[in-house]
Amino acid sequence: VMSDGSIGHMPGKIARRYESMGGKCTYFGKPHVPHFETCIRKLGLDRNRIAHVGDSLHHDVAGARAAGISSVFIVGGIHRDELGSTIGEMPDETALVNLFQAEKQTPTHVLPLFQI
Repeated sequence: VMSDGSIGHMPGKIARRYESMGGKCTYFGKPHVPHFETCIRKLGLDRNRIAHVGDSLHHDVAGARAAGISSVFIVGGIHRDELGSTIGEMPDETALVNLFQAEKQTPTHVLPLFQI
């Protein structure tokens, strides 16, 4: 169930359910390392020049860390309510630390919003 009360079907959850029924799945995409490795290879840059930007600790930050690249966590995304923040504003540092500890994921950088 999503934060707005709607039902969301995440591919990973569907795959795990299918596996529990005896099915076999191949995982690709965030947070799995092969997804990040493909992107890194296509960019043709050294890892120390790459940062993955995203709002999910479990998909973006965890995947970037597992692939050995920096991560930029956007606080105005899916974790906004947990942080008690509004779009475009940084939450209290204590709220960030508590969330990172609870989720066992710590990004290398944190921004309130990503805008081009």
